[in-house]
Parts: sequence; C-alpha cells; structure tokens
Amino acid sequence: MGQVVTVSCLCSPYDARIGFSRQMKIADPTHHTNTVYEAAKKLFYRHWNTLPVRRLGITLGNLAADHGYQLTLFEDQVKLRALDKVTDQIKDRYGSAAIMRASSLTGSGQARERARKIGGHYK
Repeated sequence: MGQVVTVSCLCSPYDARIGFSRQMKIADPTHHTNTVYEAAKKLFYRHWNTLPVRRLGITLGNLAADHGYQLTLFEDQVKLRALDKVTDQIKDRYGSAAIMRASSLTGSGQARERARKIGGHYK
C-alpha cells in the first residue's frame, strides 16, 4: 500500500520541455484503485496547462505492508479490498481486458488495444 501519489506530465511542443511533476499525500495508505485514480486525477487537472500530453506517469510511494490498515467511518475498507482482490483474480485468469472502465470502450479508449500488446508490441 502507498500513501504518496505522484503525477508527472510532459506536454508538447517537443522543442520546449513543458510539463510538471507533483505529488500529494493521501490520508491513509491504500492500494485501492479508485482512491489512487481520484488523487492522480485531482493532481493532473490542478496543474495541467491544457497542452497536448506527450508522456504521463503515475507512481505510488511511501509504501507499507498491507497486512495492517486503518479503518474509516466513511468507507468499508474490507469490502473495497475484497472487490479489488476479485477484480485482480479475474484479470489474471481472463486477461487485462476482461474488466475495464466504460470510458475504455469509447473511440479514444486504449485499454483493449494495450491488452493485445506486450511491452508496446503485438504478441
């Protein structure tokens, strides 16, 4: 589990290095996909200058073991962890494109295309 989300973005044009790298600490260590996604999205939209994006990186730092975690009043951590575990098991068994966000099914979505590649190359 991690507690620090970092977003690095490099924008066009190619001849000028325009971009940012920012991080934020979330309240409790987590590996819940949606929590990390929301933190990364918040950082990105706060600092993005609306130029076309060339490269985007998201990292999770300040790592901790996942055997102990903080319970909260607002989220059912046990249920979220079980859901993430089942999602990972389905993806391991049937492939990374077995479960995906609905936005990946749009014309600009890339999850299906990337699932057919290994290291950026077709299998």
